[in-house]
Amino acid sequence: MNFTQSQIDDLNAVLTVTVEKADYADKVAADLKNYRKNANVPGFRKGQVPMSMIKKQYEMPLIYEEVNKLLQSGVEDYLRENKIDILGQPLPKADENFSWEADELNFSFDLGLAPQFEVDLEKVEIPYHKIEVSEEDVDKYVDNFALRYGKMSAADEVKEGAVLKGVFHEVGEDGEVAEGGEHYHSTLRFDDLKAKDAFEGKKVEDKITVASKDLYEDENLLAETLGLEEAGDFDKTLQFKINEIVNQEKAAIDQDLFDKVYGEGEVDSEEAFRAKVKEEAEKMYEGEADRVMLSAVLMDLVENSSFDLPDEFLKKWLKFNSEQPKTDEEVEKIYNEAKKGMRYQLIEGKIADKFEIEVKQDDILDQAVKMIKQQMQMYGISNPEMDDNQLKQIAMSSLQNENEYKRLADQVFAEKMLAVVKDKVKLVEKTVSFDEFVEEVKKQNEKAEA
Repeated sequence: MNFTQSQIDDLNAVLTVTVEKADYADKVAADLKNYRKNANVPGFRKGQVPMSMIKKQYEMPLIYEEVNKLLQSGVEDYLRENKIDILGQPLPKADENFSWEADELNFSFDLGLAPQFEVDLEKVEIPYHKIEVSEEDVDKYVDNFALRYGKMSAADEVKEGAVLKGVFHEVGEDGEVAEGGEHYHSTLRFDDLKAKDAFEGKKVEDKITVASKDLYEDENLLAETLGLEEAGDFDKTLQFKINEIVNQEKAAIDQDLFDKVYGEGEVDSEEAFRAKVKEEAEKMYEGEADRVMLSAVLMDLVENSSFDLPDEFLKKWLKFNSEQPKTDEEVEKIYNEAKKGMRYQLIEGKIADKFEIEVKQDDILDQAVKMIKQQMQMYGISNPEMDDNQLKQIAMSSLQNENEYKRLADQVFAEKMLAVVKDKVKLVEKTVSFDEFVEEVKKQNEKAEA
C-alpha cells in the first residue's frame, strides 16, 4: 500500500491510499482455495467444485473484505507512525470512477487535523476555596457514624430512620430498565433522601423510579451512594429495587464506636474522635475544592485559548456518524453544543501530553483497591484478616467489568491531572463555609452552561 497526504490548510488534509493486487491477492487466493475445499455443491464431489464457480460467487466479496481490513489497519498505522493528530475519524471521499476491477484501487479520505497550540498553566490565576469545617459539620458526621455502626433490626416498610439496601438500574426512554445499562448496589438512608415521598411506605421487592437529580439535595451523597468519583454531571432516570429494609438505632459515642471506625486504640476519647472526624472532613472538602478548581482552570483555558477547529469537517463527521439522518440545521445545532466540549478535551489532552500524564495498569488496580477499602469503611465492614493480596483479587475481579475499568481509569487520570494543575497554576486562596462553597459552585456551573 502507498500513502499520499495532501495538505489543504492547517486543519484539513486528504489522505490517498493506493492498494495494489499484490497487497491482497495471496490472502484472497488462500481463502478461495479453502472455500473450494469445503464447498458442497450438488453435482460435484466435496472439494472438486470448479474454481471458476467459486470465484464467481466469492471472489469479489473476499476482495472487498480484505481490502477494507487493509485500509482500516493501514490508515491507523500511518496516522500513528507519522504522529498525525486528527479529530473524529477519516471520512471516505466518494469517487464516481472507482472500479473494483482495477489493478490499483485508490481510496481518498478527508482528515480533520487537531489544531496546534500551547498551554501555559503558570499564567493561569484562579480562586481556590479553603472550606472551613464547622462544629455543626462535625456533629453531622459523628451522627452519621453513630447511625452507620448502630444496631439494625428488620422492618416491614420504609419510614423515618429506615435504611434500604438494594440495586439501582438505569431506565431507558421507554420507562423500562435499560438493557446493558449500569447498575449500582447501594445502601440508602431514608432520612438523607430528598425524594422521601417516592420511598415512604414501600416494602421489600418494591421498585421505585426516580431521577438521579431528585434523590438528594447534596450531590456528594449521590456520588457516595452510587460509588461515583463525582456526580455533578450524572443525570439519569434510575429504578431502585428494595432488597432489604432495616431500622437503625444510633450507637453510643464511646470507645467501641471509636475502635470500629478507626481501628482498635487509634482514638481514645470523644475529643480525639471529633478531631479525627474533622481532619477527614477537611480532606473531603479539600477534594471538593480541588475538583472545582480543576474544572475552573480548564474552563478558563477554553475561554482564553485561541485556536480554531476544522468546523466543516467536524460537521460532516457528525452527519456521517449519525444513526438517523440529520438535516444541516440539526447538525449545526449539535455541533455548536459539542464545540466547547471538544475544545475542553483538546486542552486536557495537551496538558496530559506536555506533562506526560499516563495511566498504567498498576495505577488502576491500586485505585480499585482504594475504592474497596473506602466502601468497606463506609458500610462499617471491618475484616482485619483480609490482607492486601485478597483485596487485590477482589479488585481484579471488579476490573473485568469494562465500565468499571474505564471509570477507575478516568479517576486515576483526573487525580494525575489535578496534581499537575494544582502545582503549576497560581491559586488565590479564599476561605468559605461549605454552604458558601456550594453557592459559588452553582454560579460557576451556571456560567459554564451559558
